[in-house]
Amino acid sequence: MAEGAEGEEEIQFLRTDDLVCLQCSASVQKETIKLCLSCEGFGDRLCFLETTSNAQSVPPDLAICTFILVQSLSVRALQEMLANTVEMTESSQGGGHRTLLYGHAILLRHHHSGMYLSCLTTSRSLTDKLAFDVGLQEDSTGEACWWTIHPASKQRSEGEKVRVGDDLILVSVSSERYLHLSYASGDLMVDASFMQTLWSINPISSGCELAEGFLTGGHVLRLFHGHMDECLAIPTPEEGEEKRRMAHYEGGAVCSQARSLWRLEPLRISWSGSHMKWGQSFRIRHITTGRYLCLDEEKGLMVVDPEKAHTKLSAFCFRISKEKVDVAQKRDVEGMGIPEIKYGESMCFVQHVSTGLWLTYAALDAKAARLGTMKRRVILHQEGHMDDALTVSRSQTEESQAARMIYSTTGLFRQFIKGLDSLSGKNKSPGPVSLPLAGVILSLQDLIFYFRPPGEELEHEEKQTSFALRAATRQNSSSRGGGTGGVLLPLLADRSVRSFDVASQKKMADRFFSPVRDWKHTGTDTSH
Repeated sequence: MAEGAEGEEEIQFLRTDDLVCLQCSASVQKETIKLCLSCEGFGDRLCFLETTSNAQSVPPDLAICTFILVQSLSVRALQEMLANTVEMTESSQGGGHRTLLYGHAILLRHHHSGMYLSCLTTSRSLTDKLAFDVGLQEDSTGEACWWTIHPASKQRSEGEKVRVGDDLILVSVSSERYLHLSYASGDLMVDASFMQTLWSINPISSGCELAEGFLTGGHVLRLFHGHMDECLAIPTPEEGEEKRRMAHYEGGAVCSQARSLWRLEPLRISWSGSHMKWGQSFRIRHITTGRYLCLDEEKGLMVVDPEKAHTKLSAFCFRISKEKVDVAQKRDVEGMGIPEIKYGESMCFVQHVSTGLWLTYAALDAKAARLGTMKRRVILHQEGHMDDALTVSRSQTEESQAARMIYSTTGLFRQFIKGLDSLSGKNKSPGPVSLPLAGVILSLQDLIFYFRPPGEELEHEEKQTSFALRAATRQNSSSRGGGTGGVLLPLLADRSVRSFDVASQKKMADRFFSPVRDWKHTGTDTSH
């Protein structure tokens, strides 16, 4: 009986170490839309809002909407900690997995970037001069990254446990302003203001119910063809944009490169990071391009942009066998659920949900066989092959971070280069050109910091391990991963200096792009 009560409490209440998302609602043109607090972190510290209302047609990018509930303290304990400028240990907090209480202060760490949700000292609001920006801070020092939780309903009071789904108010400890959804400047944005917004903190996964070695939603992974040394990937950028819309099984070096990384995204938000079950529907997102594996009614299985990844065309599920297919729809359950699919062991057949077709491979034609190609195009078929089962292998944290960097910077740098080209030559723009210079500068600074040498404080063995891992990550996330790591940065460095017409812009480009040029001219190999 006690066990059941404990499980019920696990679902109803929020605890430290849980992964959560912050949601709110807004009325736009008489239509209510649901939004998640989101932030890229890499190259952009400011928070924005990710729409989740149209999730069936356009999948939301939940990977950057997830936060970890790191700490929960009474305001008095927080003030004592800040006054003594010492970190609170788990023992002084009363242990891990503490239940959140109204009136307490919480610390939220962005799951993807490892930075902390903070009230910044800058302000981009054009209408509210007393508002501050909300974004990410790299460390947890000071009051700026602490928020107190208050009930929005009179049915809850200070000191009570925070329930999943409660409407609540978040107040910045440093500025005493509310976390606020703003309509300023004509766009929806988030800031810290004296005006209130009701939020709800919804669980993604539980920090104390996670089974080690089992597949959960949202993980970045590779899909290996059986126990063979070939995995699901897309072609390299050199092969052209059209071919990169197709997926294939490929062996060799690709098995450690970023273009073979995917994320499984369950068709829900709350508890989307729970243990994956046989027959549970999910989308398969390619990390470095942001595209989805999807059935195109004319071209067959393709890798398509999010706007085309409607649930009916992009939903897949894992089956334990092709013979005994349970067609009953898996009901979403609250909580982490029972772990069923194990990394590296479970053999998973992939089925397209709406059509019942199986993920399989096309036979090699005679010409491809003669050329010795190791790529087999992935298709959907009514029966497929006997050896269609896949095993899942989780990626290292460094790999998934680097792959996301490629995705987040490639679009930004392309926009920047296009803007530079429009300053001169045939494509010269007649009007002023807006360049995302601040974003590019911050991205480059983050890249330089990410690829920095290991710190002197590390032991020799730790330093060697850190250097080897970063070097491998840099190599595998380069041109064959998506373009940013090895090709785009040196190219951008050269083109930026050539294309800037205005002296001040050239000076600024020289200042911030010189580290990238140094990589190129000192003989550092960035082409692999």
